[in-house]
Amino acid sequence: MPNLDAEKTIKTILVVDDELGYRQMIHMDLTGQGFNVLMASGGFEALEILKKETVDLVLTDMKMPKMDGLDVVVAVKKNHPGIPIVLMTGYAVEDRVEKALSLKAAICLKKPFALEDLTAAIHTNLPS
Repeated sequence: MPNLDAEKTIKTILVVDDELGYRQMIHMDLTGQGFNVLMASGGFEALEILKKETVDLVLTDMKMPKMDGLDVVVAVKKNHPGIPIVLMTGYAVEDRVEKALSLKAAICLKKPFALEDLTAAIHTNLPS
């Protein structure tokens, strides 16, 4: 009989950022930690992925064209209320960040951030 305690469920993280460099950096770091990482270049693409895939956490940039991070937070909380959201921003969008946090986004990391800070935010907010 297999030891179920020894088997770990691989968690899936959806990374949403219009900056390819950030997506790639985060993808490399998180896959190296054993996560399954899905990537979207914007909010609309992220919502399409969420229709098809089981995701344990969404990591989204705040400032993106067409559909910004606040719009992503609103849509995820409406359609997938149990998925935690971690925000990233490199811009002064304080009112948008405050609104997203009031909608139960977990935390907002300021770009550039240390990968250790990202890892801590993810581990703190991933469901067990």
